[in-house]
Amino acid sequence: MTNFIHLLENFWILKDKDRELYYELKNLDRDTRDFIREKLGYNLIINQNLVKMEKVPEVPEAWMGIKSFTDSMDYVLLCLLLAFLEDKTNDEQFLLSHVTEYLQINYPDGALDWTIYHIRKSLIRVLNFALDMGFIKIDDGDQDLFSENYNAEVLYENTGISRYFIRSFNGQITEYSTWEDILNSQWFFSDEDKGVVRRMRVYRSLFLDSVVYDDDLSVFEYIKRQRHTLQSDIEKYMEGELHIYKNAAFITVDDYRYKISFPEDKTLSDICLLICSIISERIKSGDMSLKADDTVFMDNDSFDEVLQICIERYRELWSKEYRLKSFNLLRQEVIEYMSLNKLITSREAGMLVLPLALKFKGEYSEDVFVEDRENEQK
Repeated sequence: MTNFIHLLENFWILKDKDRELYYELKNLDRDTRDFIREKLGYNLIINQNLVKMEKVPEVPEAWMGIKSFTDSMDYVLLCLLLAFLEDKTNDEQFLLSHVTEYLQINYPDGALDWTIYHIRKSLIRVLNFALDMGFIKIDDGDQDLFSENYNAEVLYENTGISRYFIRSFNGQITEYSTWEDILNSQWFFSDEDKGVVRRMRVYRSLFLDSVVYDDDLSVFEYIKRQRHTLQSDIEKYMEGELHIYKNAAFITVDDYRYKISFPEDKTLSDICLLICSIISERIKSGDMSLKADDTVFMDNDSFDEVLQICIERYRELWSKEYRLKSFNLLRQEVIEYMSLNKLITSREAGMLVLPLALKFKGEYSEDVFVEDRENEQK
């Protein structure tokens, strides 16, 4: 695995958590540093505690959020916690009650009532995230007790890492009113440098997203024109291969070395691949029509029919969790997962199957069916 992949897949690499990888990346070769700066336009932070590539997406996606967070309040409390830690020195200790008092005073929508269970749970999620990220350490106490008793006390220690969590902005963040303002604030190039911006946008889209469609023609045309340069960089830094079709471009790799990819070694991923195959079958048989832009519209009944066919054919080969899952719950998970990977997008009366879905095919080998039949006979 290349050093660039480590930087791409990890929010940061902390010396305290992975000393060997930290020192390897601290001595990152000049070619990789130049690639990150010139092709992606990313800032590389290397200091005595961490190595971080500040990844900025071309377009924010749902999967880029914090998975453990379930409510917008979680994000508000996280921002306030970061502000609280900003005033602490490295290794400075503080109590949970200091945190709750600060949050209560500074919460933007009025005072927080810590006697309310779901508000305490929100803070617990934020504190758990802070621990996982290395912002803080627990010196004494059990913070999970706070969910049951708002008087519970915990002694923490500030690590100083949190000040590198949010990237630096080119202006005052209070001047931005939308996420588009935040993204656009990074581009301060003159007209003659617009080609530089386009190049960075292309590399960010390919390296951070599952697929690039031809919605933005300037980006897609750049990919087609510069395919050889892109392929060379993808081979060197991603150990992958660039695929370009009429209206889609994406990177593939030969194994599951990535933490997040599609397809992946999960039953849900298998189910979605099988659904892609059934959709392709129905296009070939004439039951579904392929549009000129290589998309297929399915109304809700048609999608449910495809899912039901998949269940009847293959359910006995799935893990117990998915064999026992209800149709409606499975449907919800499949739609969320396929949407996340840009295989489909929801429409008012159904689903639009996107070109990437038709590039994948899933099937079980005959050995799997034979093994399943033998297990049934035992």
